[in-house]
Amino acid sequence: MLDFDAALAGAVRPPLPHGDGSFEEIRADAAFTRLADGWAEWLLELRRTLAENGLLVVGLSPRQGFEELAGTPWDESGVGMTVLSALDGPGSRVVFHSEWWLRAHWGRAFEIVSIEESDGRPFVSLRRRGGDVSAEDLERAEPGDRRELAAARANAAYLAGQLDRAVGLWEQEREDTHRELMRRSFAAADAEWARGGPGSPASLVAAEYEATTSWRLTKPLRDLGRLFRRDR
Repeated sequence: MLDFDAALAGAVRPPLPHGDGSFEEIRADAAFTRLADGWAEWLLELRRTLAENGLLVVGLSPRQGFEELAGTPWDESGVGMTVLSALDGPGSRVVFHSEWWLRAHWGRAFEIVSIEESDGRPFVSLRRRGGDVSAEDLERAEPGDRRELAAARANAAYLAGQLDRAVGLWEQEREDTHRELMRRSFAAADAEWARGGPGSPASLVAAEYEATTSWRLTKPLRDLGRLFRRDR
């Protein structure tokens, strides 16, 4: 058996260091949930190394994960092959597949034996088909299938939605950083005022802050804080 997840960790691109038809079973529990680029080439490489009656088992991303990342319910016709940005770090991507898309695209190189749920995730079992198939063949849209266009449009909408959310998060972080810098500036000016006395550069900075609305509004709170510290 070949563990493709482990093999992929040490491989940048095909081919794998194995002969044709080397494995009766190949497992890819997570690899194709991350392979947004080069997936067709790798799929054909697994087909090459799979024995004639061997079985390739591929784990797919769950629908629940799609709904969490896309912020919209799963739509079988509108997913196709969708790539979304993950929440666990920059550059992380998660790939989702509709069953119809798998049958249309992967089905050109494999017979789809079954698609079953295990531990909340779908797993597809495949056997190799004969004939010559290229990566371009696997990637090509299914002629006359309107779901291909629907999925392409939905993908654009998902990406736009993710971009909007990312911009919103960035703006919130920027505002939080600005508020923290202002808080530190007021605290520093307050401390320098206490040390510097009238006419010092610190007093001039403090005077500028005293003229702002934020300084006047927060002054009672600072006075209470000083009284509290003295009492202690």
